Formats: sequence, structure tokens, C-alpha cells
Amino acid sequence: MLRWLSISAGCLAAIMGTTTLLHAQSSALRSAWEGVYTAAQADRGKASYSSNCARCHGEGLEGRDEIAPLKDSHFMSNWEGQTVADLVQRVRGTMPLDRPGSLSSATSTDIVAYLLQQNGLPAGNAELPSDSGAGSNIRIDSLAPPGVTAPAAPPAAPPAPAQGGLAPVNSAPNPYGRVDNFLKLPAGRHMGSTSTVAGDSHGNIWLAERCGENDCNGSPLDPVLEFDAKGNFIKSFGAGQILFPHGIWIDKNDHIWIADNHNNGKIGDVVLEFDQNGKILKTLGKPGIAGSDAQTFHEPNAVLIAPNGDIFVSDGHGGDTITTAAHSPTMGNSRVVKLDPDGKFLMQWGSHGSGPGEFQTPHCLAMDSAGRLFVGDRSNNRIQIFDQNGKFIAAWSQFSRPSGCYIDKNDVLYVSDSESRDRPGYAYHPGWKRGVRVGSAKTGVVTAFIPDEIDDPAVGASGGEGVWADPSGAIYNAEVYQKAVVRYVPK
Repeated sequence: MLRWLSISAGCLAAIMGTTTLLHAQSSALRSAWEGVYTAAQADRGKASYSSNCARCHGEGLEGRDEIAPLKDSHFMSNWEGQTVADLVQRVRGTMPLDRPGSLSSATSTDIVAYLLQQNGLPAGNAELPSDSGAGSNIRIDSLAPPGVTAPAAPPAAPPAPAQGGLAPVNSAPNPYGRVDNFLKLPAGRHMGSTSTVAGDSHGNIWLAERCGENDCNGSPLDPVLEFDAKGNFIKSFGAGQILFPHGIWIDKNDHIWIADNHNNGKIGDVVLEFDQNGKILKTLGKPGIAGSDAQTFHEPNAVLIAPNGDIFVSDGHGGDTITTAAHSPTMGNSRVVKLDPDGKFLMQWGSHGSGPGEFQTPHCLAMDSAGRLFVGDRSNNRIQIFDQNGKFIAAWSQFSRPSGCYIDKNDVLYVSDSESRDRPGYAYHPGWKRGVRVGSAKTGVVTAFIPDEIDDPAVGASGGEGVWADPSGAIYNAEVYQKAVVRYVPK
């Protein structure tokens, strides 16, 4: 059920982190030993745990096979110094394993009450609230702090009404101001559709737009453009070499990596590495040849270079078929491919589906400071988190339908949703608004939401597909439908 709790205590501590937590406020914290839930709430949590968790973790929280126990020193050492709100958010965002994010806030909070009870922390006179952020001032301690006295046993409280699944996360504040036309194109040039934007170590901004339209096939224009930190145009390159730029990454050497998502039989369906002057240094895949083996791609969406130089590519943009001279028609790709720094194939994982490690349009890649790989599983309306060998860690639905994703050096997670809509059919995600959600890659808590300016269910996609944030905290949103790159600055 909870893959993040199947890891050993030491590994989990490294993944979770025990410092600089989003909920750890500077104000005085209470201790969970002071009685922060009720016995009745823990009873409800026990029933919910039995229905949703016991299959993997055991009725007695003892753990099974490789799954670690959820009680005693194993559990308490992992959560020492963190807050009850951190635990609630982790439960809500990752469990159960087969349908992460499906538990309501109330159910997740009740399960946490049960976990606290089973780990010896006493009940109190008031329930732990299930509203957003509740428990952010309650710290989990392995031992009762000096001077803390457990409360007397309270009377039972009536059961709370049943709740639905994960509610749309649309109400976070918007602390950003919009800046249009920040990037100044050269004379005679207008912006085409783009889903790529990133920055280099010099503070310059790079994007690859689709040659003034939504495709570069046959265009004489350069699709890759460089701007300075003030938005002034510097140079461009790539004419005739890229058909449909979809993903961008700038590595530690300031090399520009582009995932080319289309194929005209001559070029495309590749990942290209350029130096800053436009010289191609590496080609991954076979230009103009679609495939699903270790040497080919079909509609690669994004590329990411890990700190050690390993290369990750998210490959596949839908359920279309691949037909080549060497292959009979097959389902389109839906995988993550890992290569070594020289471009040698190492491994892949993923297939079409909605289970852990399965994808429906793996659309963006990001990596946090712990080395965890975040994959935007767009048509499943979730982000999946893996280690660098493809081991599933968690799935988060609270960032909505991810088209673009980026994690900065402070583990702030930025996710752009360009597709969610209430109308049945493609991208049906009722109640969720398009826009950029900002939160923590450590805890999964959404702290800000920038809504898309278009709110029309007849529009198939709008707002940003690619997202990036500069060191000042300004957010850049690369838009396909509006054919623009919008800058959002902290107010």
C-alpha cells in the first residue's frame, strides 16, 4: 500500500528529510504527547486502516515482507521532529498504493490518529482537525518531552460523516503578479507554440518555440532561442534540425538538451544535445525512425540529466501506433528510459496503465535534492516518484494534471496544468482548475496556485505546458495554445 513505508528506516529518513519542513513553523510547537486526537477518532482510523492499509502493512502494523512496521521504534524514528500535518499530507498524497490520493482528508487524519494511538501517544479531548494545514504546530516526538503530562481519557465523540476522494486543490493563495511579453523576440519574429523554458548558469533564459506556429517542419526559422536575464534576445539556432521541440534541459556544462517529439521520416523522434553555439554534441535515438527498443524513441516528451550525468527520457505522448519497416503496428510508448552519460541504454520502466509504475503520457521530468525522479503522468492526473532505478516511491494527485514540472534547489516543486476540464472526454478532471501549483517536493503540500486566465471548457488546452523558475523565484510558463511565455513574479 504505502511504498514509501516499505523502505528501511534509514532510507526513508534520507528521502523524507528531517529538517526545513514546510509545516515546521517558527512559532512554538506543541507535542503530540499532549493529546491531539480523540479515542473515537482513532477507532475510525482503525477501521479505515483495516480497509486500506492492513493488506500491505498487517493488521497489527507489524509490516510484511519488505514493508517496514508502522509502530514502535521503526515508525517513531522516521517521524521524529516532523509534524502531524506532514504525516497527514504524506498519508493523503501516497496511499493506498493502488489508488494514491483517493482517501479524503478526514479519512487520512483518522488514520494518523490511529497510528499515533498505536505508537503510544495518548488521546485527548479534541479531535485532530482535517482541514488543510491542521497539525502544522504539533510535533512528533519519540519520547514525551519533560513536563508534558498525558491528558485524562475523554468521552467518545460521535463518528464524522463519510467524505469523498481527494478534493480539487484550487484555493491556495496566488502571491504572484503576471508579466506578459517579457522575452523580446528579434524584429519580424513572433512567438509560436512552446512547451520549453529553462535557465543556464549565466542567468540567461532559453526556450525552444515551434517556429512561429505549432510545428517547425519545413520552416527556415531557428527554434532554439537565448535571452538575457532582462528578456533581451541574444541568439538562436537549430533551423532544419528540430521538428517539434517539446522538452528542454540545461546541464551543469550549460549544454542544451531538446526532446524532439515529432518525426517526418528524416529527422525527429530523438533527443539532441547542443553546445551553447548550436553545435550538436550528441543524438539519442535514430533520426526519423520511430521505435520502442533500446536504440529508438517515439514522441519523447522530456529529458533530464542527473548530477552524475545519467540521462532520463520520458517517451510517449499517447496511445497511437508505431509503424516502421522493422516493426508491425504496436501501441505507442509509455515509458521512462535511462541512459549513461555517453548515451548507452541502461534500463527502462513503465507501460500503458494506471497502476504504480505505469503511465498514460509521461509528460515531464524533475529531480529533487534527494535524487528522487518525479514523472508527470499527465493522463493519470498524477505525479509518480521513483528512485533512479525505477523503484516506485509514491504518487501525488494534489498537483493536478501535470503538463510541466520543475524542482528548484530549495526543493520547491512547480507543476503546470494545461488541460484539466469539467467536460467529459479527453482531459476530464472535474473541479480542477488549470494553472501552476507551487509546493514542496519534500512534503507534497501545495502552497500557491496561479490560475490560467482562460476558463473555457471548449478550449482543449491552455496555459503553460513547460514551467521553470529562476533563482529570484520568478516563474516562467511556456504556453502552447496562447503561443507565449508568461513571467510571474512574487508580489
